[in-house]
This record gives sequence, C-alpha cells and structure tokens, in this order.
Amino acid sequence: MVDTTTFSAEATSSRLSGQLGALDIALATLAYAGPLTGTAGYITFIVGYGNGLGAPLTFVAVMLAFLLFAVGYSAQTRYVPNPGAFYAYITAGLGRSHGLGSSFLILGSYLSIGVGFYGFAGIITKQFAENLFGPLSLDWWAFSLIYWATVGALAYFHVAVSAKVLGALLIAEVAIVVVFDALVMADGGREGISLEPLTWQAFSSGQLGIAFIFGAALFCGFEATAIYREETRDPERTIPRATYAVVLFIGIFYAITSWALITALGTSKAVELSIADPANAFFVVAKEFGGQILFDIVSVLLLTSTFAAHLSIQNVTTRYVYSLSVDGVFPKSLGVAHPVHNSPSRASVTVSIVYLVLTALLVVAGLTAEQIYSWFAGLASFSILLAMAVTSISAFVYFRRARTDVSVWQGTVAPALSTFCLATMVVLGVYNFSSLINGSPTLTNIMLVGISSTYVIGFAYAQYLLRAKPGVYARIGRQ
Repeated sequence: MVDTTTFSAEATSSRLSGQLGALDIALATLAYAGPLTGTAGYITFIVGYGNGLGAPLTFVAVMLAFLLFAVGYSAQTRYVPNPGAFYAYITAGLGRSHGLGSSFLILGSYLSIGVGFYGFAGIITKQFAENLFGPLSLDWWAFSLIYWATVGALAYFHVAVSAKVLGALLIAEVAIVVVFDALVMADGGREGISLEPLTWQAFSSGQLGIAFIFGAALFCGFEATAIYREETRDPERTIPRATYAVVLFIGIFYAITSWALITALGTSKAVELSIADPANAFFVVAKEFGGQILFDIVSVLLLTSTFAAHLSIQNVTTRYVYSLSVDGVFPKSLGVAHPVHNSPSRASVTVSIVYLVLTALLVVAGLTAEQIYSWFAGLASFSILLAMAVTSISAFVYFRRARTDVSVWQGTVAPALSTFCLATMVVLGVYNFSSLINGSPTLTNIMLVGISSTYVIGFAYAQYLLRAKPGVYARIGRQ
C-alpha cells in the first residue's frame, strides 16, 4: 500500500485559500471570454464564413449544448472535492492515466491560447498607438511585452486582486457593447429590424460547422469556474452557480449582440460586409451609430478586454501547473502557496517565463503576429472542446460506478447528450480545422497530431509513474 501521509501533510501546508463567491468566480471566468474581443473579432467571422444571418441562433444552440455539459460537470463538483477541474474530474471517472493525459492536453491548450493572445495583443496595441502617434518603428512584440509584464505582476498575488481588476474591466466592456446594441436596435440599423436572423432557415444555412466551432470558441474558458475551488467559499454551491451563470450570460449576450451587429450592417448586406472586412466591420458601425465617442471608447476597451483575457488565462494556466506540482507530477517546489498572499506565486512566475520563451521562439522562427494568433488561438479552441468531450464521458462513467444521490438526468441523460453534442463539435472541428486556423492542410495535420500527442504523452508518463514512482502515481488527481 502506498503511504500518502507525507503527501497529505505537504498538501495541507501548501494549500491555496480564499473566500471567493459565485460573482467573483463568474467575473474572473467571463473575462476569459472577452465579450468585447469576441464581438469585434469573432461574430463577423461567423456571419461571413459560417451560417450567415443564423449567427444569433448559433449562440443559442451552443449555449444549450454547454448547459447540458454543465449539468454533469456541476454534479461532479459536489462529489469530487479535489482541485484541478477537468484534470480532477477525468481522473475520478476514467482513471489516473487518462486524467494525467487530459491535464497535459488542457495545459497545452492554455499555453496555446496564451501565446495566441500575445500575438493579438501586439497587433491591436500597435494599431492603436499608430492611430494616435503615426507610424512607429517598434515591432508588435514590444507592445506584447507590456501585457506580459503587467499580467505577470498581477497574477503573482492572490486571485482576489485579479478578480477585482477583471470585474471592473468586464463590467466596462459589457456596458459599452450593451450601449451599442441599444443604439442600433433603437435606430433600426441600416435597413430596419428583421426577424430573419431568428429563423430556422437562417440558422441552417451556410457552413453550420464553422459557425459552431467559432461560436463554441467564445464559450471556452467557462470550465475555469472549478479551477478556483481551493480559493472559493462554499465550493459545492458556488461553483455550480457560477458555471450556469457564465454559460447563460455568454449565450444570451452574444445572441443579442450578433443580432444587433447584423441589424447595424443591414440584413441584406451583413454577410457581404463581414466577408469584406471582418476585422473592422464592428468598428465601422460602432462609429456610425455611436459617433466618434463610442468608437474611441470601444478602441480603448478592446485593449483592456484583451488584457483581462490574458490575466484570466494566466490565472487558470497557473493553477493547472500548481495542481500538477502538488501531486508531484511537476516539481513540488512549484506547488507551494505564497506565505503572505496565499497565491500559487512560484507556478505563476514559471508560467510567465514559459509564455515569454514560447512567444520569443515563434518570433525568432519568423511567424507574424497574425499567424501566431490564428494558429494557436484556433488550436486552443479545438483542444478545449476535446477535453470537454472527455470530461462528459468521465461524468457519465463516474456516476455509473459511484454511489450518489444524483438524479438520472444529472448522472446519465445530460452527460450522454452532452457527450454527443461535444463529440459532434469535435468532429466538425477536425473537418473545418484548416478554416479555424486559416492554415494549409499540412499545417492542419501537424497541429492536430501535435495537440493530440500531449494527451498520449501524459498517458504514457502516468504508466511510467505507475511502475517507477507508484507514490506519485497514487496522487494523480489527488484521488
């Protein structure tokens, strides 16, 4: 029998702590979704290259699928009190080897989205500075370094500090998008308000698969509600509430905003204009219906929205590294909480260094900021969907074996339906991956094999630990 007494003492001494409530977690998690970034950078892609005018119902459909996922996911939070979110829940349902494999996959996806967002941050910040001061000789990555340093500094402290910053920025960007929606719908847009975007014909038109993948990408990150378990007050109640709140908010917010954006562009021209200039279509109509003041506010808040997303991503990535370190998979020195701030400070500094090194390697390799963003943000969106599908399977298996008082709906029906929906999205993601990353078939194959390999490497490493370090193997997922 493996002696875990020493481990238990170490885990207790290094444990994170906090009193986050459902609202704190929801705000910190919603910042990942970047409501303004999603509005300005994703909706027009769904309209132009997905199912056109059916974008509003796309968000409703994806929201319903993710609500199904949230049923089994939230139920597991009550019976699996271990931190680590997907990592812990997959371990509980499918075993330690699959749990470690999934943790490597998820960690790879968060590293990908972080690197991708540094490319995006550099692009938009340089454009903003050049609009103010004229052409600049600085490269995009110089602006990304500002984000990197600021995010790293805030992430070092307790998550409550980040939650306050994220909450303030989130409220500001949501408010400005709501103002845009109200101005457009009150005015009637360029051609008047049409109900066509809310019809089945519109929803089922065009490339529905691409629409689902881009739509699902804007929900990715909501699973982070459970990653803050150790820093949460009454997690059995708080985490499910935050999870449902985040999914509902994202779905309703983007459904209304996409309808408003289509109305602003004009129903008959929305698809054409979105294809012609997807990156600037929102800004054009923001200025048209809100004037220069709204345009200027949106331009500034896009920078803060990107910063908030970066901070949220770093916080989640850090806690995965921290959990794996507490379990002994990574060096235990990274699994120690700060004695004053009760934050995973060592893990956070390590994550900052890794982000810096990875981004620097891509710059030295000659990739443009646009390539870094499209390739790695797309890869992350797909891999998180894959992890969610595995988590749904895990919930189904877990409740078949464990003795719990969950209903058939929570433990069987919802996880099964969620698995079907998410597996369908994964298949669509594979089929449309080249469009998702805007890359060649060769690049598509390389990236799909690469991200899938992270799961295989994690699984194989768990098998190695089983033979060579059974004590560490026993701690995987803190089961």
